[in-house]
Amino acid sequence: MTMIMDGRSFKLPYAFFTLFVLVHLRLALGKLIPGVGDANNISCPEDERQALLEFKKGISDPLGWLSSWGSEEEKKNCCNWQGIQCSNQTGHVIQLQLGISNLTGMISPSILELPYLTYLDLSFNDFNHSHIPDFIGSLSNLEHLNLSRSNLSGPIPHQLGNLSRLRYLHLGLNNLTKSENLEWLSHMSSIEDLDLSFTNLSVANDWLEVVSSLPNLKTLDMSACNLPLMSLSSFSQFNHSKSFTSLESLQLRDNEINDIPKFFGDICTLRELGLSGNNLNGQLIEHINDLFGCAKDSLEVLELARNQLWGSLPDFAMFPSLKEIQLWSNKLNGTMPKTIGNLHNLEHLDVSLNYLQDVISEAHFSNLSELLSLDLSGNSLTLEFDFNWVPPFQLDELHLRSCKLGPRFPNWIRTQRNVTILDISNAQISDTVPAEWFANLPPKLYRLNISSNQIHGQLPNVSKMSSSELKFDLSANRLEGPLPLFSTNVSSLNLSRNRFSGPLSPLCKVNNGGLGFLDLSDNLLSGQLPNCFMNWPNLLILNLANNNFFGEVPSSFGFLSMLHTLSLHDNTFSGDFPNSLKNCSNLRFMDLGNNRFSEKIPAWIAEDLPQLIVLILRSNKFSGSIPRDTCKLKYLRILDLSLNDISGTIPQCLNNFTAMAHKADSSTNLFEGGYYDSYGNSNGDYVDSAMVAWKGREYKFGKNLGLLKIINLSSNKLTGKLPTEITSLLELVVLNVSKNNLIGEIPQTIGQLKLLESFDMSWNQFSGEIPSSMSKLQFLSHLNLSFNNLSGKIPSGTQLQGFDATCFTGNRALCGPPLTQKCPGEETPNQCLPTDNGSIEDDKDNRDEFEKWFYVGAGIGFAVGFWGICSSLILKRSWRHAYFLLLDNMKDWLYVTMEVNKARFWRMFQRQG
Repeated sequence: MTMIMDGRSFKLPYAFFTLFVLVHLRLALGKLIPGVGDANNISCPEDERQALLEFKKGISDPLGWLSSWGSEEEKKNCCNWQGIQCSNQTGHVIQLQLGISNLTGMISPSILELPYLTYLDLSFNDFNHSHIPDFIGSLSNLEHLNLSRSNLSGPIPHQLGNLSRLRYLHLGLNNLTKSENLEWLSHMSSIEDLDLSFTNLSVANDWLEVVSSLPNLKTLDMSACNLPLMSLSSFSQFNHSKSFTSLESLQLRDNEINDIPKFFGDICTLRELGLSGNNLNGQLIEHINDLFGCAKDSLEVLELARNQLWGSLPDFAMFPSLKEIQLWSNKLNGTMPKTIGNLHNLEHLDVSLNYLQDVISEAHFSNLSELLSLDLSGNSLTLEFDFNWVPPFQLDELHLRSCKLGPRFPNWIRTQRNVTILDISNAQISDTVPAEWFANLPPKLYRLNISSNQIHGQLPNVSKMSSSELKFDLSANRLEGPLPLFSTNVSSLNLSRNRFSGPLSPLCKVNNGGLGFLDLSDNLLSGQLPNCFMNWPNLLILNLANNNFFGEVPSSFGFLSMLHTLSLHDNTFSGDFPNSLKNCSNLRFMDLGNNRFSEKIPAWIAEDLPQLIVLILRSNKFSGSIPRDTCKLKYLRILDLSLNDISGTIPQCLNNFTAMAHKADSSTNLFEGGYYDSYGNSNGDYVDSAMVAWKGREYKFGKNLGLLKIINLSSNKLTGKLPTEITSLLELVVLNVSKNNLIGEIPQTIGQLKLLESFDMSWNQFSGEIPSSMSKLQFLSHLNLSFNNLSGKIPSGTQLQGFDATCFTGNRALCGPPLTQKCPGEETPNQCLPTDNGSIEDDKDNRDEFEKWFYVGAGIGFAVGFWGICSSLILKRSWRHAYFLLLDNMKDWLYVTMEVNKARFWRMFQRQG
């Protein structure tokens, strides 16, 4: 999945947005596309009608766009067919407009029987990775050819070079393979609009020479073409005074270009320049000065986002015609120049995700009456406007995330009645809920984000919103009271990390089926869950964690067949494992931890939830054994069944967890950084997270959760041996089987788990020696083998000797560093003692006297120490808990130390006697 940052990425959102707009446009205009011939009762020739019917045979038409095409008498005139336009004079078919029709299949050569065709649009369909047909190059009258976003592959056929009349050629957003050169393009002298975006041109070193020589070229899009950079640097070697003489729009986004060729400054006709997503470095001002010569007055769109540009913003007054500025995600610093207020034509300004520091006042925007979108997010900017200031603009989009707007809710935002997207998250607002504004939100608003502020109070009902696919993110505030009523059109709702209380039932009125995201975690919600989840069949994310819900999971969960993430942890849900989850076959993340679920873990989990990546059932009351079928979860990366009453043996088939044995398949990603709902819309801030027992403590993992491979079976009643098969899980990072009743030896092949960082098998009955291969676990940073029946010498090597002795305590027959107990044959030899009887008797007397005073001294010391310490422990509860925990962990060490010191004192006493 393409990663989303602040709702941005190039490929997927661009494609989804374009498709969304075009589909709606297609729906609106679909009835208007039939030809002009019907006005004069012009009929198409029979051979052309048959050619179109032959074309239809090779096409699947699930939406019925071609339903008007037929051989029936009433459908005989193909000039009246959907997508067909005929000549008014001759009746010949001159246009075939079938873009955005959801057609699948193959492009039939029958279109060669349409020799007068001038316009062919098959864009945004699906031709199943087929190649661009060579025969299209024989349609000699063609002036417009659009095959973009049609799932085509293979090379671009050189026969297209025969289309000398072609003025419009769009082949972008396909899977076209590497083209060695663009020589075929040089024959298209009439071309005006050329789109080859996402075509692999990495070895086409002639691309710049070819396209620059096209005399009528006005629009060029070669974004994401992996263009060879050497051609840019070598372009200055030949005469380019006559190059790009008509070019108005140049798009070279996402090509890893590291320097802007200076000849761009000689393109006097340039109105739009797109160089976002490259590797441009250096000061922005220097690039601006070098880049634009004669084009400064005409430039309308400047896109340099997602580069490595630094330094201050330029004096935008040098570009009086600018309508759009895209400089986001660079390393720009300094202030916001007030000259930006002189750009009377400016419609879109985005300088987000930089390092700008400034106080923004009305003067920056007082003359921008045409401004439609403003994005200052991710900078250190403070907006200080007069409370009663009324802006001269009406924005469509406003993004001010992480700018300082507070502490009061900005009054000027209430004046923006055309806004569709409003993001004022993390804006240091600590005001009460603007109830009147919430109750009367702008009518076109469909995305509102006020998260991560300190907005407090009770939220009014917002049920009157008419926009479709509404998205609300009100998380991480201090909102309280019952859940309000929301519009039935809500598609995404995040109310997490607030103080909402009461039942979930008010949300049951969101019932149009479009809800795809619901996060109510970390609130004070309570009661049983209402049985209304059938209203949300398209739900992808459901997070109800850390509330006070109780009772059984309702049966309507069975309608959530699209669900990917289910998080119910830290509530008091009870009953059996929810059978309704059988229908949630798309589940990837499931966390039911810290509840009161009971009975057996069902065997059907692996059969009905085969996509599971994370399964957390920790801290419940599950009993019975671990189902053997659990091993069928081949995508599983995290299995946590700890703190239950599970008995029986550990299944030997754990080696079937292939995702833990091999690097993860990229097709089974968790929701990290964003997800797409059923409409293709992104909710870019959500990250699956879970509490993980890590190195003896619990930590919350979010963005890095998908990198962990964990098996935690601790604190159960498991018996038997640790299966040797578990050591084939080569990607395993955490293995915890502590506090069970496991027996047998540690598998000799444990050293194969070279990525293991945390290994805990304490408080069991393991026996035998520690395998020598454990000394090879170089990433191991947490180890606990304590309180078993292990014996023999701890394998030597810096890895194991680096751990504290408490990691091995409780194994009386274990010896060697870091334990102080020496192994047999390694003891220090005793000094020779006199053998005469007198000496023996004196020695016996001395030993008796020594032992008497040793124990007397020890007793006095114990009494003083006991009461001195206990008086503190009685008064200080936290000290008392810590002290007894310390005693529990150190008792073996103290025993060994006392014996050693006793022998040492005895030898000293002998020498002094």
